Amino acid sequence: MPSSFQSFFLNYEKEAELVRRIYNEYLQGKSYQKIADGLVRDGIPIITGNNKWWDSTITGMLTNEKYCGTILQQKTVTIYYLSHKGVKNNGIDAQYRIEDNHEAIISKEVFERVQNEKERRALMVGNLVGDRKKYSSKYPFSSKIICGDCGSIFRRRTWNSTNSSKKIVWQCKTYIQKGKDVCTAKSVDEKILEKAFIDVFNRLKVDNEGFIGTLSKNIEKELSQRAENTDLIIIENEIEASKEELKGLVKLQIKGQMDEEVYNEEYVRLSGELEKLRQEKGKSEKGNLSIEQYKQRVIEIIKVINEQEGLLSEFDENIFNALVEKIEILQPTHFVFVLKNGMRVEEKI
Repeated sequence: MPSSFQSFFLNYEKEAELVRRIYNEYLQGKSYQKIADGLVRDGIPIITGNNKWWDSTITGMLTNEKYCGTILQQKTVTIYYLSHKGVKNNGIDAQYRIEDNHEAIISKEVFERVQNEKERRALMVGNLVGDRKKYSSKYPFSSKIICGDCGSIFRRRTWNSTNSSKKIVWQCKTYIQKGKDVCTAKSVDEKILEKAFIDVFNRLKVDNEGFIGTLSKNIEKELSQRAENTDLIIIENEIEASKEELKGLVKLQIKGQMDEEVYNEEYVRLSGELEKLRQEKGKSEKGNLSIEQYKQRVIEIIKVINEQEGLLSEFDENIFNALVEKIEILQPTHFVFVLKNGMRVEEKI
């Protein structure tokens, strides 16, 4: 093998391994900054060779469609004739997406899960998608505790921080900002939350066979419901057909085999039809995970539980982030843990 090719191959494999690590850690619940800090700690340089990682670098990698085999043309456009300066194409001109253009490092399903998780985190902290404000996972419970009274998130607070009776609690944001006239939720001791999760995990671990059986039945139920949803299947088939037609149109334009004016008209028409179909699909699914996503989350939950040797004796942040989507607070000692696949597990302390 020529040394130059070998060098290229090794560099590609190193980049692929790095990309997969970043995507996996994000789906495990880590923030941009925590991922960056871990890479710096492990002495892993940026692809360009720089040893300093920034959270903005992580953000860019998590939204780069090239890693799943897709290219998006005309991300920037030149609007200044004299300087030839390019600007970000935020609806200024049409963008062309070509799927399966090259070998993927991560699957499209993983890429979509990351985009959905980014949107979920933004919504959890009250931000619009694309907002520059960051999701905070400085603490494992950040943005995951939901008030059972008003639906707001809980914030971490320190009581009696200057003396020996110091206590860490989580309290509803609405209660903090607007008082008990608007929300009556009580604060929750962080140690109680940790103990509740330990108890939930150990229950699932002890009843591993019954738990896995329940998850398997849920998959069968999802499959049965999906098979009966003929409208959704028809829409999905129409979406795939529209995507293929759009892909063929873009390839003709790139090869110079289509008049620009005709191309623009057809692109607008096909893009509009595709967007309408996607909206119809969203309504039909009613916010449910696709069966493939559901299966993957179930597999991950089973894997996390099986890989833990014995019962938990203390709170484990990594296991918590891998298993739990959110915690609904009903009372200061009464919670509902919602797992990544949507399964609800009630716990009272």
